[in-house]
Amino acid sequence: MKGFLITFEGIEGTGKSTQARALCELLEKQGLPVHMTREPGGTRIGDMIRELLLNPDNNEMSSMTEILLYAASRAQLVHQFLRPYLEEGYIVICDRFVDSTIAYQAFGRGIPVNVIREINSAAVWNIVPNITFYLDLEPEASVRRVRLRVEETEEIPDRLEREKIDFFRKVREGYMSLIKDEPFRFRVLDASLEPREVHKKIVEITERELKKANLYRLREDGGDQSFSMIDFSID
Repeated sequence: MKGFLITFEGIEGTGKSTQARALCELLEKQGLPVHMTREPGGTRIGDMIRELLLNPDNNEMSSMTEILLYAASRAQLVHQFLRPYLEEGYIVICDRFVDSTIAYQAFGRGIPVNVIREINSAAVWNIVPNITFYLDLEPEASVRRVRLRVEETEEIPDRLEREKIDFFRKVREGYMSLIKDEPFRFRVLDASLEPREVHKKIVEITERELKKANLYRLREDGGDQSFSMIDFSID
C-alpha cells in the first residue's frame, strides 16, 4: 500500500491518545494527508462494539468473547477506514491495534498468542504498522494516573481501567515480549517524561521515517519543510 500506518500502544494512563492526537494535529498543520482513528471503535459499528467492551457493567464477559469483539471491531475498521486511506497514500494514525490485543488478552488474560494471531489474521488483511510508538510506564504510575484522572473528571472507570495492578504488570510484560520480537518496528518512549518531551521525540522519529518512505513534503523552494512543535496538554 502507498500509505503509512503509525500506531500508538501502551497500558492505561501513558498519554498515548494525547500523543497520537498531537502528532495528527502537527502533520495536518504541515499539509500532509493524515487521518486518525482508534481501537476499539473508529467506525459506527466499531463504536457500538467499544461500548460493549468497555462498559463496566459487562463484568461477566468471557476472555474469548472479548477477543472476538475486538477482532470484529478491527475488521470493520480495516474494511471501512484503514485499507481505503492507506491505498490512497494517507498517513494513518491509530490509537491501538493488534499489539494491544496480544498484550492484554494473551499476556493479561492468558489466551494463547497463536489463537489471537489466527483470529486477527482474517481481520487485518496483512496490514502491519510501519511504526509503533510504545509509551512505557510502570504499572504503579499507570494506576495512579488513571485514579487522578477519574478524580479530576469524575468519569466512571471503564472495564479495563478497573483491573488489578497485577493484570497491568502482565500486559506490560506482553508488550516487552512484542518489542523483543520486532525491535525495528517499535519505538519505545519513556512515558514518565514531560508530555512535551515525549512529543518532541515522536516528532523527530516520525520526520525521519517519513523521509525514508518518501512521504515527507518539500516546500516549493525545494527545501525541507521541518516539523515544528505545537502546544498541547496531556489528558
